[in-house]
Amino acid sequence: MRKTILTIAVCAGSLAAMAQTEPIRIDLGQKGAVVSPDLYGIFFEEINHAGDGGLYAELVQNRGFEEHVLPSSMTLREGRAWAIDAQNYEHRNNRKWNIPWNVEEKKMTGWKVKGERANVKGDIVEAKAPLHQNTPHAMQLTIKKVQKGGCAQLINTGYWGMGLKNGESYDLRFYVKSSNYKGTITARLRNSETGESLGTAVFKDKKLKDWTELTATLTATGTAPKGELALEFDKAGTVLVDYVSLFPQNTFKGRKNGQRADVAQMLVDLHPKFMRWPGGCIVEGATYENRVKWKETLGDPMTRRGEWDLWGYRATWGMGYHEFLQFCEDLGMDGMFVDNAGMSCSVRNGDYVSSDEDMDAVIQDFRDAIDYALADPATNKWAKMRADAGHPKPFPLKYVEIGNENVGPEYVTHFNYIFKKLSAEYPQIIFINTLGHDSPLLEQIPGKYMVDPHWYRNPDFFFANNHLFDDAPRTHDIYVGEYACNGGVGAGNLLAALSEAAFILGMERNSDVVKMTSYAPLFENENHRDWPCNLIHINSSDVFGRASYYVQQMAAENRPTYNVFVSETTTAGKPEPFKAGGIGLGSYATQCEYRDITITTADGTVKKVSPAELVAKRGEWKVDGDIIRQTSNQQLTLTQLPQFSNDTYTLQLKARKTGGMEGFFIYYGLDERGGNGYAANVGGWNNRTTAIQPIRRGRANDVLGRRARQTVEDNKWYDVRLEVNPMTVKLFVDNQEMTVAKPAENTRQFCQTGYDEATGELVIKVVNGTDKPYSRAFEIAGAKNVMPTGKVITLNGDANDENTFEQPTKLAPSTTLFGHFGKQFEYEFPPMSFSIMRVKVSK
Repeated sequence: MRKTILTIAVCAGSLAAMAQTEPIRIDLGQKGAVVSPDLYGIFFEEINHAGDGGLYAELVQNRGFEEHVLPSSMTLREGRAWAIDAQNYEHRNNRKWNIPWNVEEKKMTGWKVKGERANVKGDIVEAKAPLHQNTPHAMQLTIKKVQKGGCAQLINTGYWGMGLKNGESYDLRFYVKSSNYKGTITARLRNSETGESLGTAVFKDKKLKDWTELTATLTATGTAPKGELALEFDKAGTVLVDYVSLFPQNTFKGRKNGQRADVAQMLVDLHPKFMRWPGGCIVEGATYENRVKWKETLGDPMTRRGEWDLWGYRATWGMGYHEFLQFCEDLGMDGMFVDNAGMSCSVRNGDYVSSDEDMDAVIQDFRDAIDYALADPATNKWAKMRADAGHPKPFPLKYVEIGNENVGPEYVTHFNYIFKKLSAEYPQIIFINTLGHDSPLLEQIPGKYMVDPHWYRNPDFFFANNHLFDDAPRTHDIYVGEYACNGGVGAGNLLAALSEAAFILGMERNSDVVKMTSYAPLFENENHRDWPCNLIHINSSDVFGRASYYVQQMAAENRPTYNVFVSETTTAGKPEPFKAGGIGLGSYATQCEYRDITITTADGTVKKVSPAELVAKRGEWKVDGDIIRQTSNQQLTLTQLPQFSNDTYTLQLKARKTGGMEGFFIYYGLDERGGNGYAANVGGWNNRTTAIQPIRRGRANDVLGRRARQTVEDNKWYDVRLEVNPMTVKLFVDNQEMTVAKPAENTRQFCQTGYDEATGELVIKVVNGTDKPYSRAFEIAGAKNVMPTGKVITLNGDANDENTFEQPTKLAPSTTLFGHFGKQFEYEFPPMSFSIMRVKVSK
């Protein structure tokens, strides 16, 4: 929802503050990068119940009674589901990945069996003659006795309630089989909180010896956010029930098996130019066999087997490949399909395929998906399936991403093998690589393709990286496929949104290379949060967007045609010096050794550190004389020197790699627990690059200073020196300066300008991420005339404010008219605000 205030706003600002600051100069005559018309899109992944219980309109949870079925290729042992024992493609170890698995608990997800003056027992069983081979389980009701006026009830509570609305109609479909049940079946909509009946359908005299489909349309006679569906049986007998579906007729654009109308409208209002589907980590799968298999998402939803989703629940794939493509067409978006590159998620099991036969099957899966969307039904069987599903014309598939967040040499091999063939066969498709935009491994991959870096960070990162792409290589176009501020910001407060706005301005400024972006994740059901911050929140009856949602909307609605010169894109803040802290040694999925460790402090004191003094925090460490060894394959290992904290010293040591993927970690500025600080990462990024990184909560984040190309050899001793002071840290390897890190400037004010050819307006975007008003003077050159009255769209509030179901638009943009634009003008931007000015100019 957008607040519009049609008043003349006169903001003279703080003249004294403006007089002390140079005006921000804008020159319409100096044209910058064209802003990609496809810059703003959306990314859908089945996480947080984004589809089932979210965008997908089905009301029945666990409709096929398959929730308890193990993930593909996994086995059950002692209450845990175990992945196959196979080598991890990135870490080259066998992770023996496993998760807890309670079959009995999962079976009844969404269901209750209850007797009203009836003796009934319910159990989910594997039917001897199943409804469909893909979904072999069914609910078996054993009804022994029903008193007069009583019934046995099979109740589904939906996804934490069914949002039933008065006067709206719902299509019911379910299957029943029984050799001895002779009674009536009543389907009833109910308010679960009051027990009130809100609509019924009665099925009498049905022959149920074989699986029988029963359908009805139920119209709700009242509204219930916590509604439920009950199937009632009034006689004794043994009954099998399978595939129970309740679908609102009022879906987005009236599509059968479609999307929830209110949720889909939230996406319409973002004006997305593309949609990425189906993920995300689920594309990779916890194991290779657990990956998304798009062919299993086609056809009658009753026949779709579904699959356990590595975010912790079974996905029905009711919103499958066809529905995704149809949704793209309905919203006027281009489709981006992501398919598995022959490897599972390296953070989970990481097993992969590599034989020519297996890789050819991987490539064929890509081919078939592209053909389903684009090929001629007269000549291609997959295109014929599309036509048989009601869509003979091609769908708007434009992009194909090969894998998701895959890294390392094995991915390079897979990508080259797949891309070489597909790019020749489908020149109309834009292919996307999952490596970061600055990965050295890109040098090993010839051809024209996009790259897809991802960032999930805290506000400081996004404020500090407004200029991230200013010096980025222009070798490959960039799609920032996943980014979000999700560290230390609650469920997503205004501070998070403003830091993202600052990052967006940098991407828009560099749209000659950053062609596409999408926030992630897109949705969360309020009852199942898998990720800290998500753009849109959903429950059974309502939906709202966070402040970040409105930042995305404001950016998309006010995308200029091209950038124009602005003299100041950031207002520099004061750098915060590196804090005093401890030192440590470590590695990343690498075995290594250290010796000859000395610390020289500012007063000239030299301390020789014995390996025995170090305290292991992460990894497997062993002291052998004057050498300390790390022998595990763990990531971000650490052994730390206790009771040392300083901000000015020189750390010298010798380091040797004995095995594994990368090189060394030399830590400085550590807190006592070793979770926060900084590290010189020598030979990181698959042993290609050296750089200094912040460490936050035991994780390496972004990069401070320049990156240096470096490969660490096995079994070679390196001399490493780290010169530390509060304002500068220098890293030397074998007496060669590799990189210099300086504290990030605490910059919280940003400006970006562009011109909208369609409206003849100058677009000025300003972020003020401080708790004080930001007063600035502006000068506009290159314009014959500047209209005095124009719009100012503002999102502002308190830093920690969040939208909620109770206050869904507490943070939402408001529009005012400002009457003092001119070739020179002044304006005061509110504290904690994202503002967009639209100024009518003639050139």
